[in-house]
Amino acid sequence: MNEFPSENSVTTDPRNLFYISDLDGTLLNHEGQLPKASINRLNRLIARGLNFTIATARNYDSAYPILSGLNLRHPVILFNGVYLTELHTGKNVFFSDFISKDVIDHMMDIVEPRGIHPFIYTYGDKHRVYYRSATNPGALDYINSLNGEGRLQKVTEYVFTESERISGFLLIDTREVLEPIYNKLQTRYVDELNIYFARDVSNPGFYWLQSFHHEASKGRMLKRMAENLDVPLSQVVVFGDYLNDLDMFKVAGRAIAVANALPEVQSAAHEIIGSNTEQGVIAYLESLWEPK
Repeated sequence: MNEFPSENSVTTDPRNLFYISDLDGTLLNHEGQLPKASINRLNRLIARGLNFTIATARNYDSAYPILSGLNLRHPVILFNGVYLTELHTGKNVFFSDFISKDVIDHMMDIVEPRGIHPFIYTYGDKHRVYYRSATNPGALDYINSLNGEGRLQKVTEYVFTESERISGFLLIDTREVLEPIYNKLQTRYVDELNIYFARDVSNPGFYWLQSFHHEASKGRMLKRMAENLDVPLSQVVVFGDYLNDLDMFKVAGRAIAVANALPEVQSAAHEIIGSNTEQGVIAYLESLWEPK
């Protein structure tokens, strides 16, 4: 576990800091939900002055139904830092950059001969997730997780309108299949793509290769949000469990991993708390605001 860096040390009363939590695997339970009792516990803390918000890989259409009951006063970081959005209006405060269609075309040249069909995320008149088919249980489970959101769209060809911007893409397969693709993309687009390659936490036999524009990350958007809110990064505390949370861990004053976090995330944290199934984040916040 890392020592807490002196230049980022927190000197403020912990109850006066700014807290940002990841969702899946961190704040949400094992079913990917935030129960009503948990919402009530958080709202009670917010009413008492807790500065709290969310940074998630989910898009607005996916995050809002889960978070709509929370009385968040601050914008949320969505889609791994592509958007900073006001939760209750859906208004985007900031955008990061988007992936060029040339990069997508080259990615397709790599994956199509291997029989891999990516999920491609776009933003135009609405958020959409395009896909051709699901060829393995990991991809099927991902499709099932998006059913009912309205943004999933099956296509025969990946064709985008002029107004659509490509916010990211996702490949789901075994490590053996995806690792050579990851190496090619990482080598060629090191300055253009922000790529995450890790096992699927819900399907350990499969891996996710997910990519966004190089400028899109939770850490970069956290910096932008903190500047906009006039909050020193040294007074920001973040909670996470997965590789995409490490960007936040690097810039926040304090980084806290839940007990179920990946080993790489736990080793980068300043503190490890209870797991998501134990509602570790809420219990930690309550220990500060409602000490026994």
